[in-house]
Amino acid sequence: MFILVISLSGVILVFDDDIDEVMFASHSELATPAQALQIDKSIGWVRAENPGWDIRVPSLPATPSEAVLYELRQGQLRRWLFVHPETGEKLSTVGQAHNRLTYVVLNLHYNLLSGTPGKIAVLLIGIALLFLTITGFMLYRKSILKVITFRQKISLISRRSMYSSLHRIVGVWALVFNMLMCVTGLSLAITVVNSALKGGTQEIAVPEITASVDAALTEAKASYPDFNITYLRFPVNDEGKIQLLGHLESDPSYYGKFYSKMQADYKTGELGEPFFVGDQPWLDRFLTSLHPIHFGDFAGLFVKLLYAFFGLMPAILSISGFVIWYYRQLPTQEPKSVQKKMVKAVR
Repeated sequence: MFILVISLSGVILVFDDDIDEVMFASHSELATPAQALQIDKSIGWVRAENPGWDIRVPSLPATPSEAVLYELRQGQLRRWLFVHPETGEKLSTVGQAHNRLTYVVLNLHYNLLSGTPGKIAVLLIGIALLFLTITGFMLYRKSILKVITFRQKISLISRRSMYSSLHRIVGVWALVFNMLMCVTGLSLAITVVNSALKGGTQEIAVPEITASVDAALTEAKASYPDFNITYLRFPVNDEGKIQLLGHLESDPSYYGKFYSKMQADYKTGELGEPFFVGDQPWLDRFLTSLHPIHFGDFAGLFVKLLYAFFGLMPAILSISGFVIWYYRQLPTQEPKSVQKKMVKAVR
């Protein structure tokens, strides 16, 4: 049941950004395209009206007809503000963005809607799925060549044989993808559980942003033309920085959309040294790439469809595996001819 839930929720999350875009299109679309992006005109009042909230811009507008989305975070709570990119005017508010479909599914996938105990359970489920993948490979290793050459057929002799052959075929085709999801998912689960066990809620007090965010964006782009800024994070205390997150155009897509960054002083606007994933040691690059690879959002629609297709396979395996187990629990019935002979012998 756990693997079934995590598999199906994972398939939905492959399209989380697309689902949000469709569901909140009326909030985001501008009647008249904006002529410029000016964060300075809105960050001041957003901060003043929302004390105690972590302020982010999770996706800068991709087109002039798109509003700026501020995401405010406070623990598990989420609040969305849609703002005109040029005038800074508030267009609409989603006061309980944590109740939207994709965020509920995300929590189901990460913690089974059960907080820290759920996060630990998901970690254990990931370990179990890893062992299932390894033992499945050992069990069906002789069938791999037969399956990938399409010589393995689904048996229709009985329900048990049908589910057994289906389990074998799906398991072989899903082998590599399941292993990929196990390794990348366990990396995420360990990080999530470690953060949860540390405990303690950080007090959020976003300081007044006196530097120009727009000037920092312009300077960053001028200094590093290859750097595409996609995400903004604002400091949550006096020691923090404005973080300009994004990626280099020359980076492979599996480095993700916002794992490289530059930081700006919120008082002076001075830029610090950049942190580009491609410049880091190979181990750091590898660990960073695990996250976007798990989410499946590092490339276009075709990759998402592949993730959705293969993401359904653990769900199918969980069902077919349960049915195989169920039929093995049923008492074995002897053939009718044997039963008739036994009746005659008794008579």
